[in-house]
Amino acid sequence: MDAIKVTQLIDECLIFDLEDHLAQFDAIMDSLVETDVQRHTIREALADWCQSVNESVEECIAEQVPEEPTLTADKIFGTEV
Repeated sequence: MDAIKVTQLIDECLIFDLEDHLAQFDAIMDSLVETDVQRHTIREALADWCQSVNESVEECIAEQVPEEPTLTADKIFGTEV
């Protein structure tokens, strides 16, 4: 399994206000403490969570693409020299 960089993903959840993903991560951690879960189950849950966070962050970044300026120099300053 590749490094999943949980801390980085948690930071990204905080930056982009992905509270639902933080709640999902808390549920995964709670299941570790409260139940006897097999190792592969936790790995799968964390891998799915990481993929979900990465997809949500990519969507947030795509939505933040700056708009192209609509005014040109000709419209602002005119064409006279």
